[in-house]
Amino acid sequence: MASDQTARLRDATSALLEIAQAAGASVRLQDVLDRVVERTAVLTGADRASIWLLEDDGDLLKPAALYGMDPVFTAHWKRTRLPLRDELLSHEALATGRPVVVSDAESDPRTNKSAVAFFRDKSILVVPLVTQGRAIGTLFINHIRSRHDYTPLDIETTQAIANQVAVAIERARLYAQSQSMNQELLNSFRRIGEALAAGLDLPSTLRTIVTLAAEMLHAQAGMVELLGENEELRVEATHGELASALRSFEAVRAFSRQVVASGNPERVESLTLEGWSAGSVWSAVGVPLRLRGVTLGVLSVFNPAPARFTDTDVNVLASFGNHAALAIENAGLFAALHEQVAELSAAMAQNAALYEALEQEKERLLAIIRNSSDAIYMVDSEHRIVAFNPAAERLTGWSVEEIVGKPCSIFANCNCPLTQSTGANGPVDADGARPVRDCLISRVLKEGRSIPYLETTITTRRHEVKEVAASYSYVPAAAEAGPFVLVIGRDISKIKEVERLKADFVSVVSHELRTPLAVIKGYAATLLNPQVILDRERELRFIKGINDAADRLTRLIDNVLSVSRFESGRFRLNLQRCDLRDTITKVANAFQHASYRHVVEVTPIDHAIQLQIDRDQIEQVLTNLLSNAIKYSPEGGKITISARESGDGVVVSVADQGIGIPPDQLDSVFDKFYRGEARAQRSATGVGLGLYICRTAVEAHGGRIWVESEVGSGSTFHFWLPRATVDAPLAGPASLSEGGR
Repeated sequence: MASDQTARLRDATSALLEIAQAAGASVRLQDVLDRVVERTAVLTGADRASIWLLEDDGDLLKPAALYGMDPVFTAHWKRTRLPLRDELLSHEALATGRPVVVSDAESDPRTNKSAVAFFRDKSILVVPLVTQGRAIGTLFINHIRSRHDYTPLDIETTQAIANQVAVAIERARLYAQSQSMNQELLNSFRRIGEALAAGLDLPSTLRTIVTLAAEMLHAQAGMVELLGENEELRVEATHGELASALRSFEAVRAFSRQVVASGNPERVESLTLEGWSAGSVWSAVGVPLRLRGVTLGVLSVFNPAPARFTDTDVNVLASFGNHAALAIENAGLFAALHEQVAELSAAMAQNAALYEALEQEKERLLAIIRNSSDAIYMVDSEHRIVAFNPAAERLTGWSVEEIVGKPCSIFANCNCPLTQSTGANGPVDADGARPVRDCLISRVLKEGRSIPYLETTITTRRHEVKEVAASYSYVPAAAEAGPFVLVIGRDISKIKEVERLKADFVSVVSHELRTPLAVIKGYAATLLNPQVILDRERELRFIKGINDAADRLTRLIDNVLSVSRFESGRFRLNLQRCDLRDTITKVANAFQHASYRHVVEVTPIDHAIQLQIDRDQIEQVLTNLLSNAIKYSPEGGKITISARESGDGVVVSVADQGIGIPPDQLDSVFDKFYRGEARAQRSATGVGLGLYICRTAVEAHGGRIWVESEVGSGSTFHFWLPRATVDAPLAGPASLSEGGR
């Protein structure tokens, strides 16, 4: 018997030691509790053991660890909550602080008989869990196979185990509380850091700090006071509705001055505030705000009860004080930085405005360059093209993608140093195809001076030579780029051609006027000479010569006047309804009588052709076409006039058997002052206005005129007139093709 008692005592001691070690180790509380109920059941020979803990309000019991139950039932039972008032055994153990022994559960009046029947309990031992005088739960020992008489050793052992469990639970609670406080403190410091990083104003940052500190220490009020220039404390931030009222008490102000004077944290467990309805005795903690050995102010918190703050609270508040001091320093730095940022922002805004204006000016300049009708390109110091606008593309035939990076001599016909070579007759281009002139780009780059105006020539991609009026502007080097030469050119080929044509026109008109005038003067002088006796036939021939010369002068003058009216905008159609056959017959008869060297025929027209036209203008068109046909047809040649219906108009054709027109000249025969090369070789007279007048008059009627020709076989001029014509200003040159009929 003694040996059994000794063995049980040894086992109990071993179990207590094991539980104490587990409770002191960094083991999960749940693992400790599970181990406790298992070892307790084994140690006491019980069939079931469990630990029940009071919830925070102290009215409910929840199972924390169960041993000796089916795992499925255990999982369900752990979700159960039992009211303490209904659990009489736990209520008695917690109320008395002593173990409760139930030897016969079935007959004991304190047991719940339905629960006893369900769990088949025979004997029960309930031990309270108490720590630092505070009841936190109970430890149950249940025997279900048979009744058990609990010995003093059973009770002492179970009570000792319960005490160890209570210590472990309290330690876990304190650890959790510490962890929670640390996490809360970290969160507070993080929020303070965010406030500092956000650059909030100092009062806002200090208000955040005192609020977080008061909440952390469960204080009713808090304030931050800063020292002014006269060493007086002024409230900078507060927390709680009572903070401002607290500041009115001399005891509170004296407490703040004491913290400043000592330079150390101060704690007052009993701060008397006489006559205040909110409570006359308060507790307070204050810490100085120090930075590099200098006190800047005070952070303090208050509670309306004595002795509410601990040493830990003092340390926590000191940490908040350090952050407050840092915020004050940052505020000074931030103010200086803010001033610098403001200055920098103003400068950046000014630069941005200048940049925007520069970008807009750049876009305007680029738009001007892109949309300019003048060719604009830029050449660098190595004579390579670096910019090329659309007008330059149209002028030269090269696209910007093809030509950028190429030497300017590709079209400028100059002895560019990059591409110059020497031929038999001096410098030639890179292909040796044509002589070149001095490079104007080299001249501008060398002299650093611009050439405001110069007429020159270029060769296009299609090997056409164009005359160009250009300016060469020297662009000095900027940054690491340059210098450049900016070239602006305009195609003046047509202007030059017109100038040449005008010069030719004056010469030809002078000749054309002089010839008939000489004829008239000669015939008239002969007829008026009394010493010259002429027979009737010669006299009539002289008079006819005068008449023909006068007709020629009249046609010339009419053509010149018509052109003048066309170009001055004074030309208007005098429309009237008439039969086109009459107009054709009238003009044809006039030429049949006047020209005995050619045959003029009119293809019979079997019905009237009623049109609304300007009869005089159409007569002039037919006259010019017939005159042109006679001029370029051999003697005896036949000229045929015909008319036919075509859509909603009429096509009139004048066909000759003359020398014809080369294909490359067909598009130019209706241009003003134009006289074809083949025609010039026949020494035909004229100033190149007749066909131009034909085109202008026909287009004024809303019609079209074109020519079909084969060199050596003759030409056929067609013009189409609509049946109804609207008198309108003259249009520009149109496409001369039969598709307009």
